[in-house]
Amino acid sequence: MTEEIPVIPKVSNLVVHSGNIVNWNRLKRHPNHGATAEIAECIDASLKGFLETADKTALQYETNLECRCTKFIEPLPAEERGDLKVTVKVFLCKSLPPVTIKEGIEKVLAELNITFIETVLLALPELEEEEKDLSLSVIQPYWKLLEEMVEEEKVLSLGIADLDKEQLEELYNWAKIKPGINQVNLESCCFMPKHLQEYAKQNDIQLLSHNDARDVLPNQRLCDIIKNNTTKKDSDSWEMLWVMRYSVLIKCRGIIKTKAYITKCGRDTKRGK
Repeated sequence: MTEEIPVIPKVSNLVVHSGNIVNWNRLKRHPNHGATAEIAECIDASLKGFLETADKTALQYETNLECRCTKFIEPLPAEERGDLKVTVKVFLCKSLPPVTIKEGIEKVLAELNITFIETVLLALPELEEEEKDLSLSVIQPYWKLLEEMVEEEKVLSLGIADLDKEQLEELYNWAKIKPGINQVNLESCCFMPKHLQEYAKQNDIQLLSHNDARDVLPNQRLCDIIKNNTTKKDSDSWEMLWVMRYSVLIKCRGIIKTKAYITKCGRDTKRGK
């Protein structure tokens, strides 16, 4: 492809569906990939596959693009639903209106052809430099939206990532639907703080460890992936907006049947003109 002719000049929103990466041979060769490497691989492979067969003329006029690895997308059979547990971790990559995470969760429901998700975990973005701590006021709008989805019976339980004891206590005391899980990044704190363990035990909150980066896919890496599949001009100014990582567990066997990512990124196509 030539630099002179942009491939996706008007696209300002790009959604990528990886499908079930449990079945991706290229990822099976790297079983210890973290989330960042997996997401990068998913966007790269999905975009490459989509562009190979896309109508290049039509792409010149597209403003919203949705790339799906259709051969790996696997709706859940209705007769098996009772034997399966679906968990979604929502990575919010920048401050956005709460409705944006509902958009992502709805895409998971549609992709799996299900009516509810057992657990949704919320991971908020890194704080701006001038902010020291994640405050309850930042969490509240997103939590309220998730509570609405619980009331609509689209989600059964809620969890959150990376709260210390004081933050978790604030959320628990305020929330109508209490967090049942708090994920702790052991790379940043090495061990579960004792006072956090005690508080979680008293309030029936599961503490689970994780190693997901807060900046789950840096914007520069995203731009590089898009540039490698299109042109340099096509790759300008992209930002990650959100990532939905969903997994499907076979309850009685403890086996992961499905693991997949749905990602959304955006840009202002008028910037720099």
